Amino acid sequence: MKKRLLTIVLTAMSTFGAFAQFTAGNLAVYRYGNGVAPLANGVRVPVFVDEYTPAGAFVKTIAIPQIASGANYGFEGLGLTAGGAFEAEGYPVLSRDGSVFSIIGRLNAGSNTEFVIATVDATGTITATTKVNSSDDIGSPRSAVVEGNAVYFNGFQNGVRYKLLGSDIASTRVSTAQNAPRVLTIATTALGAGPILANKLFVPDNGVNFPMRDLPVTSSGGFNSLIYSGGGANGSHQIIALKTSTGRTIIYAIEENAGAPIIRKYRSNAGGDTWIAYGSVSVPVGTKSLSATISTAGANIYYTTYGTVGGNNSKLYSLFDPFTGGNEQLNLSATAVELATAPANTTFRGVTMAPGTNVLPVKLTAFNANEKNGSIRLNWSTASETNSSHYNILRSSTANDFSKISQVSASGTTNNTSNYSFVDETPQPGTNYYKLQQVDFNGDNETFGPVSATIPVPKTDFSVVKNGNDIVLQIYAAKAQNGKIEVADINGKINHNQAIQLEKGYNKVMLPANKLPKGLNVVVLSTVEGKVAKKTIL
Repeated sequence: MKKRLLTIVLTAMSTFGAFAQFTAGNLAVYRYGNGVAPLANGVRVPVFVDEYTPAGAFVKTIAIPQIASGANYGFEGLGLTAGGAFEAEGYPVLSRDGSVFSIIGRLNAGSNTEFVIATVDATGTITATTKVNSSDDIGSPRSAVVEGNAVYFNGFQNGVRYKLLGSDIASTRVSTAQNAPRVLTIATTALGAGPILANKLFVPDNGVNFPMRDLPVTSSGGFNSLIYSGGGANGSHQIIALKTSTGRTIIYAIEENAGAPIIRKYRSNAGGDTWIAYGSVSVPVGTKSLSATISTAGANIYYTTYGTVGGNNSKLYSLFDPFTGGNEQLNLSATAVELATAPANTTFRGVTMAPGTNVLPVKLTAFNANEKNGSIRLNWSTASETNSSHYNILRSSTANDFSKISQVSASGTTNNTSNYSFVDETPQPGTNYYKLQQVDFNGDNETFGPVSATIPVPKTDFSVVKNGNDIVLQIYAAKAQNGKIEVADINGKINHNQAIQLEKGYNKVMLPANKLPKGLNVVVLSTVEGKVAKKTIL
C-alpha cells in the first residue's frame, strides 16, 4: 500500500503560466483549508487544487483566489458547519469533454446565499465569473458541471439549475422533481442496438435510481431512468458513466447505503433499458467524490474521503477494475490502495481527473450522407483530433449488423478543423446506413452515427442468378409481403409454382433446377404490387 502524508507551506501563487499546467492523466484533488489552523465551526476557508500522479505522488498546488480580481469573484469554502460537521458542498466535476473541471463555492464577502462557480482548465487558468444569486435559493452549494458555455448546478434545495457561464442573472430550474440532487455529471452514453449515443445529464438524488436527461437542457422537464436488475441503487450520491468499446455504458456509483457507503458497478444491457449490477466494494464513511478512466483493460477508479473532524485523516484512494479477457461483466471486487493523506488541518473535498485527461480523441462536428447519380457521398468534419489513426467506414442495409467497406486515414493530432469525405460507388438499392468508427493509434475506438441515404429502386424487382447447377432468385421487396413464383416454358406451361414470404429488403429464393426444362423459361413474381416477369435460359 502506498501512502503519502503531504506537508506543505502554502504561499500565494499565480494561476497562469507553465508552472500551473496540469499533466494529462494526473488527478486534481479539491481541498479545503490552508493548514495554518484547524477548520473551525461556521468559518470560511481558502480552497486549493492539489495535483497528484495516479500513483499518489504530489505534484503541485494551485490556490483558488479568495480576493476578487477583474471580472473574477473571490471564492471560498465553508470548512465546517456551525454545528461542527463537514458541509456537503463544493464537489469538483470534470466536463464531458475533459477540458475543464468546475467547482461551486461561496462568494467572498457575500451573504450565505450567494455563491460562485469557477472552472479550471488544463493550463491551470481559473475563471470565476459566474455568480449564483440569492434569488436562486439553492441552500448550500453542492456541485456544478459545464457543457460548452452552459453550466448546470445544484444545492440542497430547488432542484437542478441552468445558466450561461459568465453571467450573474437568475438561473432556470430544469428539473421538475429532484429537489435536492447530490453530484451532477454529464457523460456520453451508449445504449441499445446500434448503439444509440447520447449526451446525458445525470442527477443522482439519494434515491434508488440515476435520473438522467438528454442534452441540451434549458427548460424545466422530467428526468427518467433505466430499469434496475435486482433492485435499484441504495442512496445514490455520485456516478461516473463511461462508454465502453463494446457499445455499452458502465457506471461506478457512490451509494450512501444506510450509512455504510459503497461503490457499486453497473453495466447497461443489450437492449439499453436496464442497469445490471456487477458487484460493489465498501468504502469509508465520508466518501463523497469519485472519478475514473476506462480502457479495454479495465477501469481506474479514484475517490476521496472526508475523514473525521480534527482527525487529520482525509484520504485519496484508488481501485482498479480489470476487464480480464475483455470481460466487462466481472464483479467489482478490487482492494483499495491508499494514495495520499490531506495535510494537517485540511480536508479533501473531492477528486477528478486533471483537465485535459479525458478530452475526446475526436470532436466530431458534422457527419452526413447524400445520394447523387447512384452513389452515396459521406462527409464529416472534426474540430480537433488527438492520436487519431483512421476511420473505418461501416455500412448496413438494415441499421443493424454493420460491416466495414473501406478505411480513411485520419489527421493524427490537431487542434484545427479537418474535413473528410468518402464515396460509396456500390451502395445497395434502398436505404443504406453508415457509421464511422474512429480508431486511435493505440487501438481504442469510438463509433459515430448512423446516418443514411437512399438509392431509388423499383417497388419490387428480382434477378435470376445461375451458379453452377443452382438457380437463385435475388428479390428486392419494398415491404414485407406474400408472393408467388411461377416458371413457365415457351409454350406457357407452368412447370413450377411456389408460394413465398418476402421480408422488406433483399431475399433469396432457390429454384429446383433439376425439375425445370432446359432452354428458354419465363420466371414470374406475383405480389400485391403486381407481376414482374424475367426471361432466362436454363
